[in-house]
Amino acid sequence: MRRFADGLARIIDRIVGALGTICGVIVVFMGCLILFEVFMRYVVGRPPLLADELSRYMLVALTFLGMSYVWKEKGHVRVEALATRLSRVKANRLRMVTLVIALVFAVALFVGSLDFIERSFSQNRTSDSWMHMPLKYPESTIVIGFLLLATQVGVSIWRAVGIVRSGGALEEEAPK
Repeated sequence: MRRFADGLARIIDRIVGALGTICGVIVVFMGCLILFEVFMRYVVGRPPLLADELSRYMLVALTFLGMSYVWKEKGHVRVEALATRLSRVKANRLRMVTLVIALVFAVALFVGSLDFIERSFSQNRTSDSWMHMPLKYPESTIVIGFLLLATQVGVSIWRAVGIVRSGGALEEEAPK
């Protein structure tokens, strides 16, 4: 069972790592799109209509798809004032409790986003712009992002349990 779970955790890490790379490409593409829009607006005098809308959709994708990558890399903000003043055992317990709370929160957000995306699909909502972009596509990144975040938090819990069982301390620092 442990080998299976460790293998699954590695697969999830690879998927999330690949998404981190994809998010990096999206940032570059979004930056180029915005530069193009600025050039067209102020130099040519004719801004492209799609640049603003597409960059907003890319920002949504970056935000939600990038959450699990930031979690994996331990990049989210943490307050360690309490944990640093506790014994290792109590600090480990506190960390486990916060991980479980994070998992419950991520799963709740995932479940809520399922209802949101279901309405988007059933109502065939589109953007109000001239593009009439089906909103189910950019909104799908919200569901995928929350699912991957919940999965990555689950991986963190699995690894934390292994560290605690082996007598180690759960570290709060980002990897160097």
